[in-house]
Amino acid sequence: MLATLALALAPLSLTLASPSLTLAPLGAGDKPLAPADAKKLRQSFTEALGDSTKKCDGKALALAKTLGAKHPWGELADALRAGPVYDAKSTKPRKVGKEQEKFTEVGKTTVGFSFECDGLVLRYAVDVPPGYDAKEPVPLLVDPGHGSGADEDDRGKAGFLEYFRNQANEANLRDWLIARTEIVEQIGAGGKRGAKPEDQVARAFAGFLRDVSSRFAIDPDRVYFAGLSQTGFWSWYVGRALSDRVAGIAPMSSVTWHVNAYLENFAHVPIYVLHGENDPICRVEQPRATCEALTKLGLRVEYDEIDGAAHDFGVFGELDRALLWLAKSPRVAHPARVAKHLLTLETPWCHWLRVDELEKPGDGRAGSKPVAFVDGAIEGQRVTLSSRGVKRLTLALDPELVDLATPLEVIWNGKSVHTGVVAPDFEATLGFALEKTDWRALYAGRLELRAP
Repeated sequence: MLATLALALAPLSLTLASPSLTLAPLGAGDKPLAPADAKKLRQSFTEALGDSTKKCDGKALALAKTLGAKHPWGELADALRAGPVYDAKSTKPRKVGKEQEKFTEVGKTTVGFSFECDGLVLRYAVDVPPGYDAKEPVPLLVDPGHGSGADEDDRGKAGFLEYFRNQANEANLRDWLIARTEIVEQIGAGGKRGAKPEDQVARAFAGFLRDVSSRFAIDPDRVYFAGLSQTGFWSWYVGRALSDRVAGIAPMSSVTWHVNAYLENFAHVPIYVLHGENDPICRVEQPRATCEALTKLGLRVEYDEIDGAAHDFGVFGELDRALLWLAKSPRVAHPARVAKHLLTLETPWCHWLRVDELEKPGDGRAGSKPVAFVDGAIEGQRVTLSSRGVKRLTLALDPELVDLATPLEVIWNGKSVHTGVVAPDFEATLGFALEKTDWRALYAGRLELRAP
């Protein structure tokens, strides 16, 4: 099996991204975009991001459709790439669900930000660095939130962020925002509101990213997850599920059984693993074998086994090394080759591919084998897809990789499924940006396909 994966991934490490194409202006309209309309677009996008119920999406999409009919796609995209609009109200309490948020301030940490997912209101805390300026996007480090914090009060929850702040400071990454979610302690294994299948929990992390991005100036190319033991498990899982949204992960003292059947998902996710040689809880043999397999596939992984260390601070105290290594690698936003194993459609995106229907969805449990696989490669004006277990998907056409002014050919499982020009569609562009919480890697067109 490993040899097969290595063969399939061999070109992946060689084609992480293609150079930008020089394109003619895209869009139905040719009227220059006025600064007032550009700001209105960004404000509408921001409002929609901050509504976790997604009821505001329609308003933003309607505006995108109107503007797209009047202005060149490139000018609209440039405005959207400037990102959300933040002001003094951005970090103030909001009404989420049926109640107003209540914040607890502990130093530079605010506990009580919240968002809605599947009818549940889930909270998170953010530690803001000195000198933070909402006009300058900064990296985000996310602690998934260990279940041991479930019964802590807000001051106790804030205390968990101190460790991550200290490690970031040790790495001289003092400008990073740091967040800790309550997702795992609420709906993870042993969660206070009942454990959800892990794929559903991963979708909650996507919801968190959407909400926090509507409040703080986050660089979408520099979002990192790090955790220890249980949250190391979740750092691996988020990397597996949201590989197009994270720039890297740093799992510590964690098992890896839940990712071994999904290694191709990490093709563009740098991984720094810390583990103690004598860990009695999460045995070292698992991460050793997983990292060896990732290395054989040509993927970016750094395995740091601490001699003599157990499941303790001998490992956790070395996180600064991992963060410094990860900080050197922003997200690969425009890979020409992508691949993903799927279990459900809870997190259906694989960079510029969105899987829309599976032949038979799985149960969403961490230990279950994938039920589907999709692989896509772009070379010139040809997109080559291969899959199993996939019935329908959508191509989000990346203007960094294809020229929408000339015909595009799509080959799926050896059969031609499309030949022709795909018109740019800014409404689709904005819709994808909202779905993925990504205003940096934008897509100019949409092509919906059914498996041959």
